[in-house]
Amino acid sequence: MIRSRSLASIAVLAVLLVACGDTTSDTPSDEPPASVAASEAAEPSVAAEPSEAAEPSDEGSGGRQVTLTDFAFSEGELTIPVGSTVTFLNGGSAPHTATEGTDGVAADDPFFNEQLAPGDEAEVTFDEAGTYEVTCLFHPQMNMTIVVEG
Repeated sequence: MIRSRSLASIAVLAVLLVACGDTTSDTPSDEPPASVAASEAAEPSVAAEPSEAAEPSDEGSGGRQVTLTDFAFSEGELTIPVGSTVTFLNGGSAPHTATEGTDGVAADDPFFNEQLAPGDEAEVTFDEAGTYEVTCLFHPQMNMTIVVEG
């Protein structure tokens, strides 16, 4: 999202510079005018905006996204292959955690414990098969299960 905004800002700046620059060049060029290149760079990517949908999205090879909104995980149970990365995205307005544990209590020596302010995301890669319980330490009613199959 930030990268899309930065690209859009750069594209607008490039268009302004081209519009204000000297356009009397007699040298032909095989490259498109800077304004065309800038407008192509300014097109936002649909994937750049986080989705508020209840279903996780694929993120490349084996990657999944779980959104935390309205004091719930977007999935009750998620099954993924070994080596997959799950991105936890806080799509709500309250802080949350994505922590290995259940009912608001972390597991002994949790594999992951990510604090997520609104808009934050954290990636967790699951390299070992097994069943992982996930909870929010701030909201004990927020629970889900991730099943990693090998």
